[in-house]
Amino acid sequence: MLSAIIRAIEVSSDASPYQNADILPLPPARRTWSKKVFAFFWLSTAINIAEWSGASAGLAIGLTVGQAIAVNLISTLIITLALVINGHGGGKWHVPFAVINRSAWGLRGSWFALLNRIILSCCWYGVEGWYGGQMVKIMIGTIWPSFYHMKNTFGPGAAMKTNEFISFIIFWTISLPIFLVKPEHYRIPAIVSSVIVTIAALAIFIWALAKQGNAGPLWSEPQEIYGVPKLEGSKLSWAMMRIITSGIGGWAGGILYQSDFSRYAVNPGDQMWGQIFIIPVCLFGSNLLGLITTSCARGLFPEEPLLWRLYDLLQAIQEHGGNGTRAAVFFAAFAFFLSQICVNVVACGVVGGMDLAALLPRFLNIRRGSFIIAIIGICINPWRILNTANSFISAISAYAVFLGPLTGIMVTDYHILRSRRLKLSHLYLPNPSSDYWFWHGLNWRAPIAWVLGVFPSMPGFAASVTPASVQVNAGWTHVYYMSWLLSFFISGSAWMVLNTVWPPPGVGEVDEKDVFGTFGPAAGDSVDAKEKDLEMTVDDTYP
Repeated sequence: MLSAIIRAIEVSSDASPYQNADILPLPPARRTWSKKVFAFFWLSTAINIAEWSGASAGLAIGLTVGQAIAVNLISTLIITLALVINGHGGGKWHVPFAVINRSAWGLRGSWFALLNRIILSCCWYGVEGWYGGQMVKIMIGTIWPSFYHMKNTFGPGAAMKTNEFISFIIFWTISLPIFLVKPEHYRIPAIVSSVIVTIAALAIFIWALAKQGNAGPLWSEPQEIYGVPKLEGSKLSWAMMRIITSGIGGWAGGILYQSDFSRYAVNPGDQMWGQIFIIPVCLFGSNLLGLITTSCARGLFPEEPLLWRLYDLLQAIQEHGGNGTRAAVFFAAFAFFLSQICVNVVACGVVGGMDLAALLPRFLNIRRGSFIIAIIGICINPWRILNTANSFISAISAYAVFLGPLTGIMVTDYHILRSRRLKLSHLYLPNPSSDYWFWHGLNWRAPIAWVLGVFPSMPGFAASVTPASVQVNAGWTHVYYMSWLLSFFISGSAWMVLNTVWPPPGVGEVDEKDVFGTFGPAAGDSVDAKEKDLEMTVDDTYP
């Protein structure tokens, strides 16, 4: 009976503890993301509620508007460069982040990197889902305005109101059926969402600027509005470094899992079009639009608190503008609702589902894993994470302490040590004959390099997450302000030293044959073309 139950819950009869159809190298038929699809995908996900309020952190600690814009630009450029570099492996070899990491950590050691990503996916799914729920609240409120002020049945310690929780559950429920759609079929939803959210973001910005007539009071005097002194000297430098790291930290998980999406590229390099041209414009543009719009809103609604959160702004527009604004507010809320669906389902749920599929491939595929991420996303209580802006920033920045070293090891191993060459068949071979088996499936070099990268930031990390009980001197705090960049370079350097002194097997080698049919022609090509391709080695296909 137990054997029958196990067989019943297996993903498929040919799934094993180290592979299933969702984590094997993608065949040409499943690689459907062209340059255009990647561009639309990043448009639909990079213009979102979180990015809209990105400049708030810098202004809140004393930066001027110019300084806040400068640090945002710097962090955006670093993020873009990291996304391009770390997405290369997926575009070339068509395998996810979880499998590429096996070359560095070993087939079993890679589970550690997976667990870090899974934890972050769960947190982000809850947080982005809460943002989406807020847009549901606005849409309902435009139809039935009394919904904004319905009786709250939660106590003061719940960190949320009844209408917010109802809206969150609605958004969460609507998101679930989308997990039934495979990632290779996301083209049309990405195009529709990207067009609508771009129009909505520009419309809100133009309306606020035209109605206010200038950039607003926050633009010229942020220190007076926030009640914080203007920073100078070393305090200013470290504050800017802190915000740069916070910006990178918010994308640290996205940097790590780039191969999960780039693997769907029709041709290697297609993913770079969206990364290079769309991401910088969207990230920097969203922050700039959010900053100017919030500044204008301060002038338009001086009795309201600063309306950094887009859903608060939309509610204020409706309540101050009357019934005539309800249709416009509904459209804007609907546009960002679609954007949050894309962010939550694709960049959080599906990514976490891929990681779970690699962790337990015999019993989980992307679809099953995504549903598990969605369930855990509720359990983390995202409404508490987002109770204040500072707690959210601290949480995201803090986790970058652990992800920076993982990225440093991954990038250094793939690009420098192995010169972008992998032996695909050995990434799925769970025995000592695999070049990536190392010691019982664990490459002992990886945890050493990771610990060396994490250690310098740990005192500052402890003080950040428990400021009431842990106090450290300014030096450790400053190290923590550089956590992602510092840990990336420390772990990457340590990785090269360890592998130079103790070289691993199979460096720079590839399979002699296309074992998985990954590089063959797409379905419909001529038989002669297919036979000719099968005679080619991976090196011939991708010099």
